[in-house]
Amino acid sequence: MNKTFTEISGWIVESIARHAEMDPTQVQVDADIVNFRLDSLILVNITADLEEWLGMELSPSIFWEMGTIAATTHWILENQEV
Repeated sequence: MNKTFTEISGWIVESIARHAEMDPTQVQVDADIVNFRLDSLILVNITADLEEWLGMELSPSIFWEMGTIAATTHWILENQEV
């Protein structure tokens, strides 16, 4: 079953907030991913967990390539299996 923008972006926000030790309300979907100061290993781990949750393969560098949570979420929505 395909996920919605809200479900995907919410999952990513919660995961980033947990790893960055921030309140999820402080994680804006349009902020540059680099602003959260997460190292590449953490982002790869988040991506692996996201892959499992979504049931689809993602590039380990998707967050770097897309730049924001919103852009990443839009890419996922466009590439979900129907």
